[in-house]
Amino acid sequence: MDEIRKFAVFGNPISHSLSPMIHKEFAKEHKLNIQYKAIEPESDDFETHAQSFFSKKGIGANVTIPFKDQAYYFADERDEVSDICQCSNTLWYDDGKIKAFNTDGQGFVNDLKKKKIAVRGMRVLILGTGGSARSIINSMSSEDIESISILSRTQSKVDRIIENFSNRGKITHHSDSETYELVINTTPISMSNTEISFPESMIMNTTISYDLFYSRKQTRFQKWSLDKGASLALDGIGMLINQAALSYEIWNKFSPNTERVEQLIRSL
Repeated sequence: MDEIRKFAVFGNPISHSLSPMIHKEFAKEHKLNIQYKAIEPESDDFETHAQSFFSKKGIGANVTIPFKDQAYYFADERDEVSDICQCSNTLWYDDGKIKAFNTDGQGFVNDLKKKKIAVRGMRVLILGTGGSARSIINSMSSEDIESISILSRTQSKVDRIIENFSNRGKITHHSDSETYELVINTTPISMSNTEISFPESMIMNTTISYDLFYSRKQTRFQKWSLDKGASLALDGIGMLINQAALSYEIWNKFSPNTERVEQLIRSL
């Protein structure tokens, strides 16, 4: 039998993660013999666990909240998207070095395309300023959209993102008078019981909302969006699978069938 190829996902919390199932399904398609572990370090202990994983012949790792910034600094080399966003969600041990990549934004865009959602000319609102938000802004600003607005409680973080992407020319602060064709929630609001208090005026009856959070049932942000009149409310499973596929391709030089895996997960 072929040698087992070792992979992992790092996050906290991580017990809910679908990543092990996703990558094992990818591996079945490619007939790869893999091990894929979920690892949950304490908040200040990511580097120790990552070092241990790669020292034991680990090949690649996905990284989720709250370790994407730490993963970026942990690596020996980083791809251009990681440098732009200052965070990474994919690590790869290659040629004696840990290499970091950020596949979140392109995974998001790929999911929209596979769902036949045409973004051309759209006004887009991003809720939040974390690593996923920065990666999505990076990828979406390369699409043929009208504008990207950002809404966050911390204005200084919004200012920093707008400054970092100043050469893109279409990234601004949210205005209460603005409405959007696409609203993307990157905040953890669906994971809490806090009242959702985003401006209702941002949703129109033609708005598509997209919650990066996912669960077995409708997320809180999906329900809120539909209650406010959104035409469609998506969860984050598609993005999760598509960013995972890009990671898998980096590690294994094989592009898996994401639609099959999404159908499988949604049927469970």
